[in-house]
Amino acid sequence: MGEHMMGIWGAMEEGWRKGPWTAEEDRLLIEYVKLHGEGRWNNVAKLAGLKRNGKSCRLRWVNYLRPDLKRGQITPHEERIILELHARWGNRWSTIARSLPGRTDNEIKNYWRTHFKKKTKSSSDSPEKTRARLLRRQQFHLQQQLQQQQQQLQQQQQQQQQHQQDQIIDMTRIMSLLDESESRSLPGFEYPSGADEHGILLHSMMNEYAAVAEASNEGILWDSLWNLDDLHGSYMTERANYQHNLAATFY
Repeated sequence: MGEHMMGIWGAMEEGWRKGPWTAEEDRLLIEYVKLHGEGRWNNVAKLAGLKRNGKSCRLRWVNYLRPDLKRGQITPHEERIILELHARWGNRWSTIARSLPGRTDNEIKNYWRTHFKKKTKSSSDSPEKTRARLLRRQQFHLQQQLQQQQQQLQQQQQQQQQHQQDQIIDMTRIMSLLDESESRSLPGFEYPSGADEHGILLHSMMNEYAAVAEASNEGILWDSLWNLDDLHGSYMTERANYQHNLAATFY
């Protein structure tokens, strides 16, 4: 009886498919888990039609097909956790994997053997040296992040400086247009620059009042001269309003 069972088991073992999994096999295994849940891996061959043994199905699901698996390389933060937990628990990869959601014990084991096991064999690094090496690696990543932030800050400053220069150019252009417009509105008269402007304006107004004085009596002349300051202030107010309205047309 025992020899008969061993023969049946041997035939089943010989009938299991080995080697890389195909897309069709992955599909069948995923559908099986959706219907029956995880576990009872030895029933997969009978219920799903897969010629894979239970262990192979379990490893394929846990290490490759599980939907909550994390893809991509181990991060520096995850590496620090692996080092700390391995120093506490040793090669208990399943226990370590519980502290790294989305990472499998097989993935963690392979990462450790690739990055740390050879170094541990070739040198007698103490836990302090291991932590120091990890700290240097983290500092390197932080330096890279700081450099990126500095580059972004420099770009923002350059953009702000360029924006300020553009504003200065626009204001210079507007002032030039204002000067041209004023020159055209008063033919034969050019506004001087500097402190002489007010003097010439006053001189022009004095001439106008002198003409009025010749056509009127002396009392009217003196009254007009006393009101000269009020007339000059009114003229400057009107000129400022004109410049403001003209500048508004350029925005």
